[in-house]
Amino acid sequence: MPSDASTDPALNKLTMRLAEFAAGLTFAKLPAEVREQAKLIARDSLGNQIAASAISEAGIKIVQQATEWGGKPEATVIGFGAKLPSPMAALCNGTLGHGVELDDAHGSGLIKAGSLLVPSAFIAAELTHASGQDTLAALVAGYEIAVRIAKAINPGHRQRGYHTTSSVGTIGSAVIVAKMLGCDAETIACAIGLAAMHSAGLQAYLDDPCMAKPLGPGRAAFNGMLSGVMASRGFTGPKTALESREGFLRGVTDQVNSAEFGGLGERFVIMEVGFKPHSACRYAHGPLDIAQYFYREGVRIPEIANVDVHMSALAIRQASKPKSSNLNVAMGSTQFGVALALARGSNGLLDYWRGFEDKSVHAAAEKINLIADPAYGLGGRQSMITLSLKDGRVLTQSQEEPRGEPANPLSAAQLEAKFLATAGLVLADEQVAAISTRVMALEREPDAGAIPPLTVVPEAKPKLRAA
Repeated sequence: MPSDASTDPALNKLTMRLAEFAAGLTFAKLPAEVREQAKLIARDSLGNQIAASAISEAGIKIVQQATEWGGKPEATVIGFGAKLPSPMAALCNGTLGHGVELDDAHGSGLIKAGSLLVPSAFIAAELTHASGQDTLAALVAGYEIAVRIAKAINPGHRQRGYHTTSSVGTIGSAVIVAKMLGCDAETIACAIGLAAMHSAGLQAYLDDPCMAKPLGPGRAAFNGMLSGVMASRGFTGPKTALESREGFLRGVTDQVNSAEFGGLGERFVIMEVGFKPHSACRYAHGPLDIAQYFYREGVRIPEIANVDVHMSALAIRQASKPKSSNLNVAMGSTQFGVALALARGSNGLLDYWRGFEDKSVHAAAEKINLIADPAYGLGGRQSMITLSLKDGRVLTQSQEEPRGEPANPLSAAQLEAKFLATAGLVLADEQVAAISTRVMALEREPDAGAIPPLTVVPEAKPKLRAA
């Protein structure tokens, strides 16, 4: 049962316990399926960053500013190839990682960790020349800690207005960086403490659509990198930062489910992470699956008189945007995504890129009704669409889990196709295939820091090949 963080004995010395787990986790201790999942996540995130380097307005602006500032050439900005100080590269790549709404997602944790944890791991690899095995072990450690914290504090954390990817992601990033810099458990606990103190990220952009959303994970990666590096240099942080009276857990939610911290090293929550097939807010994916089904069945927008989309209350709060002022807002809008699916039959990056210029899609989006269904609970991902057609017919279709969730998974072939298509929007097919091969054999890489430079485009000027 959820409990108050300041009184629950199960949270005693939590920060140190998590740090000890991270310090002791090695590649040899990872089950085969966990190793495979970590590689799939790493490849998926790289593909998203590569695509965002050409299409994400927010990401491009951050890269331009960070490059203008310059600094010590430590780590690669994905796609662009600029070498920047590690925190600045993390800022850039974390923003890119969340810039096209294709990053992996954990359902009950409400966290899209790959957007910033994968950039953190590869930047740390560039700093340390860590092996692929050590990089994968650190990535899993970051996931295990970030996702468990996210599960323990939600939905209360989200109800306060926090963006979990940004707030909790900072802690996971710090764990990865500190571990890859060779820190022991006590020093990793300091890194967690520093990251917890600098954790932030609100979802105010939902009430005023703008370009801010991807910056949250970017800034979290910056803070995580800074925390891990400074801890490794002897800069101490509070080693009770999560559980203390003045700590993170008590500050960010009313109740904590301490049971989520059980079974470390035995039950790997990274296996609960799902992958996105559509370039959209995860809460919109169920409705998009259904709308695409109707399109395959031959339904077209001119035939439709009314569209009712049933979702959970939090899904509507998260992804209801009847009007889309820019491409990033459109990718976060259930209404625009459903209209796009009914118009084009798919919701890939290019579909959004081209569909955003189609006035008929915008017009259709404004006529789509989102209805909170109490049967789905506060944050369930179930969905149902009812179409009323002009000829009098009424069509209804429902779905329990969106495609890509562990209960409705994408196949290995589908995940590979996603990466090839996403990264292939920017890079040549041969280059994309080479990256896929290297990442999916990451455990054989003597220096995982060799991976980011593989993503650089000719002349360091990313652009859409198909545009």
